[in-house]
Amino acid sequence: MQKEIKELIAQRDALDKQIKEATQTARAEALNTCRELIQEFNFNPVELGIKKFIRSGRAIAPKYIGPQGQTWAGRGRKPVWLQQAELEGKTREDFRIKPFTNE
Repeated sequence: MQKEIKELIAQRDALDKQIKEATQTARAEALNTCRELIQEFNFNPVELGIKKFIRSGRAIAPKYIGPQGQTWAGRGRKPVWLQQAELEGKTREDFRIKPFTNE
């Protein structure tokens, strides 16, 4: 009885893996098809019904720059590179982008 249950669980796990792989493949193919159609017909966000998901207004200028050129505007979750630098004893101000002065 125990052996049968273990075999069934192994079969279920194998099927779950196959389902996950098939889903990922189908999703990637669908996304590629969507991208091709958007380009071919030059759709805009309003026509696709996604305008409400796009932020209106200007982009926020970055305030901090990381050691590899990564940027952060100071909003939202603190980036990993900054968290790591703070653990190493640096401060957020060490990465602040200095304003350009024409002097």
